[in-house]
Amino acid sequence: AWEDYLHWQQSDRKILQRINRLIAEIRRDPFSGIGKPEPLRHALAGYWSRRIDDEHRIVYKVSADALLIAQLRHHY
Repeated sequence: AWEDYLHWQQSDRKILQRINRLIAEIRRDPFSGIGKPEPLRHALAGYWSRRIDDEHRIVYKVSADALLIAQLRHHY
């Protein structure tokens, strides 16, 4: 996901701001809030997604002490 973050830093600052806002929201409340959070199923069970925009999603997993971001571009 770091490569995705760097991509947005160089190509679209508006989306980068949205990503930063979503990450802050996830840290406050991982399972509700902006971006229409939804649990993923099947191969991605245990992960959640939120909408960055119509095309792109943030895919993440929350444990007791960490936030793992798996993806910041495209649709899962």
